[in-house]
Amino acid sequence: MWHVSAAGRLSRRRKPHGVPVYDFEKLDFYELLGVSRSASPEEIKRAYRREIARYHPDRFVNAGPEDLEYARRRSQLLTEAYATLSNPSARSAYNLDRRRQSARKSSRPTPPPPTQRDHQAELYQQARDHLEAGRYVQAIATLRQLHRINPFYRDSAELLADAESRLRSRATEKRSIVSPVTPRRLTLVVGVATVIALVGGAVWWLGAQNALRSADAGVVAPSGALLSPAPIEPAPDTPALATPLPTAPQEPTTPPAPSLPPETAGTPPTQTTPEPSLTPTTPPLPPSPEAEGAVLLRDDTFAEGWAAVRRATWSVGPRDGRYRITAEAQVGVIWSYRSISASDIRMTVDVEVVEGEGGVILRFRNEQNYLIFTVAPQTGDFRLEQVRDGTPTLIASGMRSDLRVPDGRFRLDARLRGDQVRMSVNGQVIVEEDILSLPTTSRFGLAVVARETRSEAWFDNLEIRALP
Repeated sequence: MWHVSAAGRLSRRRKPHGVPVYDFEKLDFYELLGVSRSASPEEIKRAYRREIARYHPDRFVNAGPEDLEYARRRSQLLTEAYATLSNPSARSAYNLDRRRQSARKSSRPTPPPPTQRDHQAELYQQARDHLEAGRYVQAIATLRQLHRINPFYRDSAELLADAESRLRSRATEKRSIVSPVTPRRLTLVVGVATVIALVGGAVWWLGAQNALRSADAGVVAPSGALLSPAPIEPAPDTPALATPLPTAPQEPTTPPAPSLPPETAGTPPTQTTPEPSLTPTTPPLPPSPEAEGAVLLRDDTFAEGWAAVRRATWSVGPRDGRYRITAEAQVGVIWSYRSISASDIRMTVDVEVVEGEGGVILRFRNEQNYLIFTVAPQTGDFRLEQVRDGTPTLIASGMRSDLRVPDGRFRLDARLRGDQVRMSVNGQVIVEEDILSLPTTSRFGLAVVARETRSEAWFDNLEIRALP
């Protein structure tokens, strides 16, 4: 394994005694990222994002210890490869060192020709061995490597689907495990259950008065791991169980680990950007659109039904009567969604983008299929993008001077009927498209996109109406 110093020099890391050597550690940095040696910096960046999304440890929090360690080690090496190949001086030093190694090998006496290897057969057998041993993450990685060489090799596609299914089943089984109940704990559980039953009866009665409210909420991380929804309280007078992020952030006492830490109820990291303030000099937003159809969801506090989650590089949650989403540079898309009772809707929301891009998730089916519209008011850029089976397709984009808002505040109006999508900002129609095969779903949400810079957005006065 290679380490790049600050000066761009390369040094080989020694492995501690007893640490296993994985198959991917035999690959050089180009092979690990799946790019050619003449790849451009942009190709290297895309390859890194693709691979780190596959093997980030957050995707395998419910996997076994061996699989989790495999994902952790591979993501570390991927980050090391990207740091080397994205730095011109470090990349040159790395290439020179590889050429020297090849020259030293070629100068040695030529051994007898080895028996011809069948690399595809070896990968196939490794994958089967991993499957039989229950190492599903390693089996998936090996089968994907085989697919890059030959996607039609024997029954590798079926094995890959089987490994992914087993990994999901294992996660489900772990979540369903119930710890043993002692008599003392049983007494406590019965007492708590009685209280919950009494409170639940009151909540049910209050919830019946507001049947149009959403029944769930959730967050999806950029790696694609779907997190559990935040608990929902249907009655406005009942406090939400999801803990809002505190108003006064504090500096974390320990530096973040290489992998994203588990969800905590503690304080978020210190904000590097001052909190936005609405001063009297800020020009008012345009009036709300004309009422259209029955109200499905109206929220100007976000105190109930929305997820409150904090990770090392992103966070979502209600705060100061609004909803706030943040993401560090190159994290990707972070969103929080709600379910309503219709798919043909008109949604309006006030957005304040402190930095980066902010907007809405439309027709969200799952983390692999959705439509997203974002605006970067500091530059005037906008994007409408559809993701189908994990592959993004840009529908419309551009830059408009009327979207360049210095304070980052604007009103977003989305209208969806069937395959027709109309997006308006501050009363001006920005995009109007017919998009074939839009997901037929009733989930909609709020989002930010962190590309080269950090993103932070605040949302307020959300309203969703059913189109008549």
